[in-house]
Amino acid sequence: MSVSNGNKVIAKATLDAFGGKPIVTKYWDDKKESSIDMLSCVDRPYQGITAYSTIGLSEYSIGFISEEIPLRIEIVGACASRFDYFANVLSSCAFNVINTKFTCNPGTIFPKVIGLYKPSSLMQHIFFMSPFLWDDKLKTLQLTERKVAWLLAVPISDKEFTYAKENETDALQNLFEEHQIDIFDLDRRSVI
Repeated sequence: MSVSNGNKVIAKATLDAFGGKPIVTKYWDDKKESSIDMLSCVDRPYQGITAYSTIGLSEYSIGFISEEIPLRIEIVGACASRFDYFANVLSSCAFNVINTKFTCNPGTIFPKVIGLYKPSSLMQHIFFMSPFLWDDKLKTLQLTERKVAWLLAVPISDKEFTYAKENETDALQNLFEEHQIDIFDLDRRSVI
């Protein structure tokens, strides 16, 4: 199957933001029915960190309309390169949208996604927020048939998940800023 023009534009915009040499890998769901392409760039945005982005997730609805045009997302993330399962975590997030029709916007939490790949990890869930790591380089794209925004996948712990449910996700994001968490470290300590 060929890559659509829209996905080529998305891949180019992502690569322009990430920099480096891209690798694109196709990930399949467990039933081998759905797939998602994942662009990765090693040593981006920093040495020892790998940046990732879905390519093509925006072909699937998240249930939002902006100015009468479907608003869609691509998921970006960055992680210490030693956590080689992080691309699988992000692909599982994508399959939550593709197969399970999850909605996803800033403040959304996908539970237990990391635990699928590393049950012993202190970080178990994914919290979505604006992709601040790339400043304003990942701006919403206007394609012919959809608008595409990027959301940053941030690993969080059980306690952080509970805190977000009890205090709203803005409060959790404020805690992260206050503590200057290392979002690249899946073994980081919880701020709660």
